[in-house]
Amino acid sequence: MTSPPASPVRDAILDHIDATTFDRLPAEVVAATNVVIADTIACGLAGSAESKAKIVRDLQLNHFGFGGVPVWGTDQLYSPIGAGMANGYQVHCLEYACFHEAATVHSMSVILPAVMAYADRFGRVSGKDIITAVNIGNDVAALLGLSASKGARFFRPGVCGAMGAGAALAKLEGLDRPSTAEFFGLIYSQLSGTMQAHTEASMALGLQIAFSVRNVLTALDMARMYLTGPVDVFDGPYGYFNLFETHGDAAPHLQSLGTVWRTAEISFKPYPSGRASHGVIDALVRLMKEQAFTPGDVSKVVLSVPPFVHRLGGRPATADMHGPHARLCLPYLAASALMDGCISVATYALDTMANRDRLALAEKIKVEVNENSDVNALAPQTIAVTLSDGRQFDDTVTCLLGHPDNPMTDSQHRAKFMESAASAAQPLEGDVADTLYTRLLSLQNETDVSVLSNLATGFDIEKAQI
Repeated sequence: MTSPPASPVRDAILDHIDATTFDRLPAEVVAATNVVIADTIACGLAGSAESKAKIVRDLQLNHFGFGGVPVWGTDQLYSPIGAGMANGYQVHCLEYACFHEAATVHSMSVILPAVMAYADRFGRVSGKDIITAVNIGNDVAALLGLSASKGARFFRPGVCGAMGAGAALAKLEGLDRPSTAEFFGLIYSQLSGTMQAHTEASMALGLQIAFSVRNVLTALDMARMYLTGPVDVFDGPYGYFNLFETHGDAAPHLQSLGTVWRTAEISFKPYPSGRASHGVIDALVRLMKEQAFTPGDVSKVVLSVPPFVHRLGGRPATADMHGPHARLCLPYLAASALMDGCISVATYALDTMANRDRLALAEKIKVEVNENSDVNALAPQTIAVTLSDGRQFDDTVTCLLGHPDNPMTDSQHRAKFMESAASAAQPLEGDVADTLYTRLLSLQNETDVSVLSNLATGFDIEKAQI
């Protein structure tokens, strides 16, 4: 195979894949990566009980059959592609997955299901291998997201996540540079997904993640069988920066590869709702506690948010809305934060979403656009509350809870994991969940990560340690 033509973006990515080893990762990045991986598996466990998740799993079983790869939160083993798709959907479907805010990508929703499907298929993939691959993948996905100069029209988490997962799998597979270029071409030829799913609050949002996992795993099998794809897929005339991310510019970020580890910049979601809603939720809960008012005291709430937040969450609350709509509906989420003091999976029960008092409170909540010109900004978010007695309170959130500059505590991370494990379709027993979480936080010590995948299906510990 001849070397591909020069491409600044692709060649920088290939250099990064070649140069990155576990030993190059700072200790704090390894620790951060372990938390990111544990959080992603937690989301997959919780998502296994989502209303459509079993249908998605059944479809994968019908198409691809049983196999040896675990589907998290169930007691089933599917084919690598079937399990990868199911896990990808489960990670993303509750809007609970971690997120690189500046790049606006949920890259782990694609990367981890893909690399774990690979590891479970072939076995004897170490924790160090997974940590290294995940960091390469997140760096590539974030590079593409950070290069944007416009708001996304395509579904950036799926598209950027797929290219990041490709970089991660190229490292695990040990592909040479020309083969990796071909592999990226096979992935690029299958990229899909648009923001229309966001606009309509369609369950296809999670399915677009599943499609990306499937396409990356399919592309790798093709590359292993010497099938080829286009190689100039980043800088070519119909490549990524001329088709998907028009007017995007990767040049300012290429030098950061290998020096800035983007996994350590990832934000976590304390609530299963669109990230754009988290500032509003925190501020309202805090104001209620500080000012000692009740939902019944509220006359009006005005949410002043950046254009990106308004575009995603400015939709109205309706009596017939479904979970994907409610998870992205700022008036409903704000009303629920006031009534319940938090947002949880139970917030999206059908009778809760149709509750008249909740919907009446949501009618009092208005969403306005502030003057922030950043097309990807999630903050600042200003919340102004007016009570029926005329009192007024306001709060401005400049950094959302879960961001590295406003981190969740260790106990909050653990609580999210344990609650997700307990709520899975096949709930994990407490000792199994505890063992899994503890071992994920020291993933670098694992010689074969498929043992942890078995734990994530609820198999007993003895069986998982064989």
